[in-house]
Amino acid sequence: MTFYYSIKQMRRSPVKSLLFFLLISVCAFFLALGSVLWYMSDSGLQNFDKLYTTIGTVEQKYEGTKISSAWDPEAQEYEYYNIGYYGEWVDEEVLDFEGADYILKPRQRPYFGAYIEDLYNGIGSPNLGVVEATPLETGPMYPSLAMRVERVLEGTMTEGEVFYLCDHQSVEPDVLEAGKTYVMQLSMSGIAHGPNAPEGEEVLEYQLYPGIASSQYTIDMEPVPDPVNEEDRWYDEVTDGFYETERGKRWIEISNYQDYDMRTIPVQPTDGTCLLMHFYNGEAQITEGRDITEEEYSEGAKVCLVPETLALQLGLGDRLTLPLYYADYSRSVGDAFIFGTGGKASVNILNAEGEIYPVFNEQEYEIVGLYTAEDKGSGSYSAGQNEVVIPWNALPENCWADNIAGRGPLEGATTSFQIENGTIEEFREKWEALEIDDLEIRFYDMGYTQLQENLENRKLMSMIFLASGCVMAVMILCFFSSLFITGQRERIAVERLMGRTKRQCCVSILTGMLILSAAGCVLGSAAGWAAAEKASESVGNTLEFDRTFSDNVIANTEPETTGELPGAVIPLASGAALLAASAAISAGYMGKTLRKEPLRILGEIEE
Repeated sequence: MTFYYSIKQMRRSPVKSLLFFLLISVCAFFLALGSVLWYMSDSGLQNFDKLYTTIGTVEQKYEGTKISSAWDPEAQEYEYYNIGYYGEWVDEEVLDFEGADYILKPRQRPYFGAYIEDLYNGIGSPNLGVVEATPLETGPMYPSLAMRVERVLEGTMTEGEVFYLCDHQSVEPDVLEAGKTYVMQLSMSGIAHGPNAPEGEEVLEYQLYPGIASSQYTIDMEPVPDPVNEEDRWYDEVTDGFYETERGKRWIEISNYQDYDMRTIPVQPTDGTCLLMHFYNGEAQITEGRDITEEEYSEGAKVCLVPETLALQLGLGDRLTLPLYYADYSRSVGDAFIFGTGGKASVNILNAEGEIYPVFNEQEYEIVGLYTAEDKGSGSYSAGQNEVVIPWNALPENCWADNIAGRGPLEGATTSFQIENGTIEEFREKWEALEIDDLEIRFYDMGYTQLQENLENRKLMSMIFLASGCVMAVMILCFFSSLFITGQRERIAVERLMGRTKRQCCVSILTGMLILSAAGCVLGSAAGWAAAEKASESVGNTLEFDRTFSDNVIANTEPETTGELPGAVIPLASGAALLAASAAISAGYMGKTLRKEPLRILGEIEE
């Protein structure tokens, strides 16, 4: 009967009861929505830094442009064009400034050439070779000059074979004399042309290749003097005792070029896989095993990552010996060992003394991961063909100082660093204060900045919803508790005079109100949960497609961090808390009324 009379009493004021139900539902909606969004934001921010990595790349700017020229022998005139040029070589040490809190400090990374004897079993390439040859007739090396092979030092040519030699660069090409024998390194370049070329037939021609010259540098990037470079001549006449001379010994050494070229793979030292853009942007992905760990990088463990395409029949756990014999700073491994073409690095493998660079370090590395890579048009940022990745600290510091085969400026593909997420603007301000104009720094943060701002905004929004729901709930509950109880003071006094206890009166009066509160809490909480789920889907779509690209901050494709959508526990808990608050506040008002004597209550009503 108590339940019946309580509901009947609520029906006597339908507008007031309906308004109370709707307002409680709105409060429950805000509380549920705010609670779910807060939970999602909090779970999204947890371990957020571990999902994202912020790196910077360093590029030396051109100091200016200049007009350069190239001789066009066919037109018998120079071609002129503008090219950019660099100023003095900038040392990476300028990046070590106060306030630069690097996780991984910047280095200009060379790649190393490793001689792997089992890599190749062929006889060489027809595109390159070292031969002794004599001209069929005396003449300049332009247009194509017919030559006959007298001796093959290296390559696939045969003795007696006729080929065509052409010099497309010199204003006055040298004249080679019939009857004399010349030694030269040849590189295939185009189609034979001119009066000496066979009519009606396309025959390939060769050009001289400067393999006997050295491009060795010191660790301070100063060129090591080489007398061959001063002569600027890429062939020699073979006479009695020639191969006993210094230049003759070089030709014997360079006749091993293809043997090294075909058996050389690039080895990339680094302080973290994330610093290599082809891994960072997903062009290279580990398919078996694991990545090298931070501890292994730091401690210089003898471990490595190997591409699946490296044809050495090696698998996880196997050990790969890497005899490293030269270091090249002149370009990235993606430019040197072009991925997918099988092409090799065209470095001069002779040092300034005319000898092939000796092995400067040879160690065994355990294969902990196999990876695949694809060329997505990233140019110098791409993976190199057969590139092996090892920890920088696995090698003694600068052990390659006497084996540097090329130098180049700081480039984004070879010089990078890692900083803490969310510190790009702080780093940029400190860097710009140094006023160093020679370098350009670009940042890649996987969209961290935008995502962090989005999550923090969502968390702020959830707190606003929660605060709004709480304030509104307190005000509504206080108002309607007072309204309902004050309107039923006569009933309370009569029931007390009829012998009902305070507890029975409380149950009788508040049952209807609590039923309306419970119904409103259920409806509002369910609506808030549904709205949060819809908001989560909308945020996910926004995060996926809203990316900001610029010269300084570049967002890449990355795993989404929209936060985990909770189950029904949180909206139920918020609804239950609201219902408990409703019960507590109404009970408080009811207790205040019940403390008065029934006759006093009736007296106040009459007044």
